[in-house]
Amino acid sequence: MAQRRTTGSNHGASSTNELLAFLRQDELDYPAAALKFGEDALPFLKELVASSDENLAIKAAYLVGFIQGDEADKILENAATVGSAPIRVAAAYGAQKRNSAGAQAILNHSLEDKDPSVVKFGLLSAKASKLESNLKSKIDKISKNFLDENIKSVAGEMMKKMK
Repeated sequence: MAQRRTTGSNHGASSTNELLAFLRQDELDYPAAALKFGEDALPFLKELVASSDENLAIKAAYLVGFIQGDEADKILENAATVGSAPIRVAAAYGAQKRNSAGAQAILNHSLEDKDPSVVKFGLLSAKASKLESNLKSKIDKISKNFLDENIKSVAGEMMKKMK
């Protein structure tokens, strides 16, 4: 798959300032930003995802989800295991935009999470990525043991459709 790169050859302080300005907006066009900033922004986005500014970290994690490549997959997989629940939700959401191996690596973590929101988005991404059968044992466990009844029910419905 061809990787998209930004057109600017000078990715220094000006591009990080531009990226920060983008992330500080209220309404974000993530797909357009992914095309604009591309893979070159991943090292800085990785720092932001790990930063103590939760609002920026969440937005950065969502943006990483729209950028293709192994580095983006690794950032999302790491975000699925650390950070606050909203960052882990962003990682689970981003899984549906990955190739199946990248998505499955992220969802392996998301579907083992204790936070209902993370698991909910993990299930939605598993379905959107058509990875239910690859993650069947985790979905089955959720359908039988998860504390939140709504999520348990969603996982149960997914299990019925797999049989």
